[in-house]
Amino acid sequence: MAEPQTYAELQSSLLAWLDDSAANINPTECIGLAEARFNRVLDTPDQEATTTLDGSASSIALPSDYYEVRGLFLNGQYSLPLEALTLNSLKSLYPDNRSGVPVAYAIDGQSIVLGPLPNATCTLGLKYKQAIQPLSDVNPTNWLLTKHPDLYIAASLAMAELRGWNDARLPMIKSWYDEILDEINMAGRKAKIASGPLRMRAAVTETGRKAGGDGGNLLTDGADFLVEG
Repeated sequence: MAEPQTYAELQSSLLAWLDDSAANINPTECIGLAEARFNRVLDTPDQEATTTLDGSASSIALPSDYYEVRGLFLNGQYSLPLEALTLNSLKSLYPDNRSGVPVAYAIDGQSIVLGPLPNATCTLGLKYKQAIQPLSDVNPTNWLLTKHPDLYIAASLAMAELRGWNDARLPMIKSWYDEILDEINMAGRKAKIASGPLRMRAAVTETGRKAGGDGGNLLTDGADFLVEG
């Protein structure tokens, strides 16, 4: 059986894997429940997006596909990150009667609140985790199904087995499902780390002395070395 690449193919594949006409399983329900968990546990670069927001208002609407903040930057510059605070802390430090250049933010429902409130026009660069775009008849595919059809199959099967209380197969399918999730998240973490050739570097303090040394010549003294990749 070919790997499913569309919503309809995924539903057919799920029923074929189940091979149990008595289970009375609704494939769309199982796929939807699987996607709900994907949002909670998946964390890969494929889910990250950036956008520019108008930061001049007291409350800024988040993107419709927003799930989690990765970073918020003033005027879209990555060199000017804003500090993340709880809404209570933000309002305590920066009450509404105070304005200036924003230095912090909080999430309030589906909005961003800045502190202090901006006293001039500004823009924000938001880096965020996107919610998984759910599959449907009008949205027959997404990046996750294209890249990882096995995850969709395993996750949907686990939900179907729970629905049908087919206990004999559930632990095995759950283990398969969790293993795929771990592999995808591990690959995502590796993709976020820049790699390069191994090189030797002297371990030094901020003042330029050897770590644990007396500040001698790092090129000639017996400095400790670190290997970094």
